[in-house]
Amino acid sequence: MDFIGNKSLLYLPKYGFLCSRCTKSSVILPCLDWAVERAKGEDPVISTFHSEIEKAVLDMLIPGKCPVILVLGRSIYKKIPENLQRLLDANRLLIISVCDQKRISKESAFLSNQYICQNSQSLTFGFISKESALFSLYNESRNVPSHLFSMFE
Repeated sequence: MDFIGNKSLLYLPKYGFLCSRCTKSSVILPCLDWAVERAKGEDPVISTFHSEIEKAVLDMLIPGKCPVILVLGRSIYKKIPENLQRLLDANRLLIISVCDQKRISKESAFLSNQYICQNSQSLTFGFISKESALFSLYNESRNVPSHLFSMFE
């Protein structure tokens, strides 16, 4: 694993956020409302920020005060994206790479999502398809306080 940023964030209670790539429009507003509330707090939000809704959640967190932990399913950035650089400069960001490959694969995405589930004190799932790998992680994470906005039947 590789790290860039504030490693002390690992020792704080973390709110995990995950959402399937394919989702329902009805979960967008509850997810963004969740992000606005988290942005006001002191505890980090940990996510891959890879799906469209996860990216929208990150956009809501950036102007707030909460720290952010980004878990990559690929190698660490060679150049930090501008929106993340501001968080890094403010000591509000930790980037974790769970593998050393140039592109995200299905397997590496699962590893990064699994890392989030195993290292969060609370998990929020925006949307889960029963066919997705997130569904199995959701079921495995029953011992962690979780909230699910919606699931495809």
